[in-house]
Amino acid sequence: MTDELAFDPERESLRQALYDLEVHEQEVARRRRQQGLNYFIPNPPQSKALRSPARTVAYVGGNRSGKSSCGAYWLACHLTHNYPKCDCHGEWFSMAYRFNRPLKAVIVATEFPIIERTIEPKLMSQLPKDWIADNGIKRTPQGYLRRVLGKDGGLIDVLTNEMDQMAFESADWDLAWIDEPMSRGKYFAVNRGLLDRGGPKFLSFTPLIEPWMKEEIVDRADGKHIDVIQADTYENTADIHGNAILSREHIEEFERDMPEDLRQTRIHGRFFHLRGIVYMEYSSPIHERDWAYQYPDPVICALDPHDRQPHHVIWAWLNRLDHIHVDRELVMNGTVQELKKAILWTEQQAGYRIRMRLIDPNFGRRPLISTGRTLVEDLARPPFPVRFFEANDDKTTGILKVKEYLHYNSKLPLGLTNMPRLYFHQTRVPKTIHSIRNYQYEEWKGQSKDEKDPKEKDKQKDTHGADVIRYLSMMNPTFDSPFALSEKTQLEEAPY
Repeated sequence: MTDELAFDPERESLRQALYDLEVHEQEVARRRRQQGLNYFIPNPPQSKALRSPARTVAYVGGNRSGKSSCGAYWLACHLTHNYPKCDCHGEWFSMAYRFNRPLKAVIVATEFPIIERTIEPKLMSQLPKDWIADNGIKRTPQGYLRRVLGKDGGLIDVLTNEMDQMAFESADWDLAWIDEPMSRGKYFAVNRGLLDRGGPKFLSFTPLIEPWMKEEIVDRADGKHIDVIQADTYENTADIHGNAILSREHIEEFERDMPEDLRQTRIHGRFFHLRGIVYMEYSSPIHERDWAYQYPDPVICALDPHDRQPHHVIWAWLNRLDHIHVDRELVMNGTVQELKKAILWTEQQAGYRIRMRLIDPNFGRRPLISTGRTLVEDLARPPFPVRFFEANDDKTTGILKVKEYLHYNSKLPLGLTNMPRLYFHQTRVPKTIHSIRNYQYEEWKGQSKDEKDPKEKDKQKDTHGADVIRYLSMMNPTFDSPFALSEKTQLEEAPY
């Protein structure tokens, strides 16, 4: 018998070991598919998010930082009442929200193709197959996931930001997973749906759009009611056991030629650049102040009227440094007479010395159907005349002018040679502040913010606050402007 045919115990033992390893790996893979919850090992930011006791947890991260995987795991654990433990790290889950009854959940994503590519695979990898009822997966006519029914009576509604507002208003849920930014109105509709049961929310997103989320969620984080976990793409290069998830080399290649603003957002998950935001210079701690108006500092009034939306009026006073202080606002529906009375009453109560009143020229010169006169003419008619002059409505130049007034060098200390020229009263002009902070274009014409020309179409529906600030800035007002008209001059020169 040759050596090749001779029985070799060591060789046979090695072959058996390799076979056993292959079988083991196949079994592990099967269990991962069937029992993903028990095999999910969070990276550090995921672990922090899962342990948070807050009712609203926002996982704000760069691309591929494990946001959606964590959201799917969070939702599946609650639906199945399975809260896994780890011997070396204790509880994965906060004790604040745990359930032992059938739950009604909602998933909100950007659009149905995203659900197909990302949400559904991640959810199904975590959701046990034996939890899903027979024929429990319901789809849209286009084949997209729309609802999942559980054997215990639980269910998952799947909605998208593209759907009508009423889809968000007509249901109640126990918990919600919101993947990627959503519109403000629909977010608060989801909040309403959670109100009766006081359920928690898990938000997972990269901050590219919807800047209101920074103002009303991220900036309000207190760790108790709202908790924000910042996640870096590099933190998902390996889990806590050292099993590679992403290649560091691939991440470095991804960010190599990326502009700095996009790098901060897409890699580090920071609100550095929000696509289409016009006034990136705006900073609440810098531009929002508290003060008391001092007569006789001159005041300019600016009005953006509307026939189907509320009129927006602001008053701003100038100090001797030619800084503009937006002091009060008036946002109201009503007739011309009602608007006139409200304007005069506000000015009387505040003790303003009016230097000039400006109005949107497009609406101001439009004849009213009811009278045949223009709005400017009707406002100036007795009794109680209120006299307005047409503002400069050059949008492109006006935006640049507002940016100039907001500008300061953030890398240098504030001082007389480094300070903005435009400020907003922190409590009296909330709607104007909101309009300025959230004023944005749909997107940039080019692929990045480096291609500076924005699309002309406004994404924000209510731009009136931003518009009146633009009218004001285009005046280039100064404390002693030679062209600024006194109240007496207005009375003499006002159109009738």
